[in-house]
Amino acid sequence: MNAKPILINVRGAIVRKDRVVLVKMNDESGMYFTFPGATVHQGESLYEAMHRGVNLSTGAQVDVGRLLMLWEYIPERENFKYGDRQKLTVLFLCRIMPGNEPHQPRISDPNQIDVLWMPISALSELPVVPSVGAQLATALESKMTTGNLFIDNIALL
Repeated sequence: MNAKPILINVRGAIVRKDRVVLVKMNDESGMYFTFPGATVHQGESLYEAMHRGVNLSTGAQVDVGRLLMLWEYIPERENFKYGDRQKLTVLFLCRIMPGNEPHQPRISDPNQIDVLWMPISALSELPVVPSVGAQLATALESKMTTGNLFIDNIALL
C-alpha cells in the first residue's frame, strides 16, 4: 500500500461557446493536453487553489462554477501510469472574467508549451490526460447537476 498522502488536485474546464481551454504539455511521456489547475496546498480551499492554478497556467482570472466531475487515480490499479501518488481530482466549470484572455504565461511549468482554445467536440480524440474527454463533453452538453460525476478508473477510459 502507498504510504504517501493522497494528493487533491483541482482543474478548470474554461468554456466559451463550443470551446474549452486546454494546456498543452510535452514531457518524458510525450505531448498531451490537460486542464488548467493545481494541487491543493495545506490550508488552501479548493476555490483558492483553482484561482491560483488557472492564473499560473493561463494568466487568466476565472469565475469558478459548478462541479463537473471527480476522478481518482490509484497507482497500483493503473500500473503506475501517472506516477506513484494516489490522486483525487475535482473538475469545475469555469468562466473567464471580463478583460481576461487565457495565454501562455511568461513563467510557467517548463513542460508547458501552449494554452489553446479547443473544440469541445474534439475532446474525445485529443490526448487529454486523464482520458475523460468523452465524459466531460457529455457533462458540458448536459446541464446535469446530479448523477454520476465520479470516474474511478481513468486508465481504462
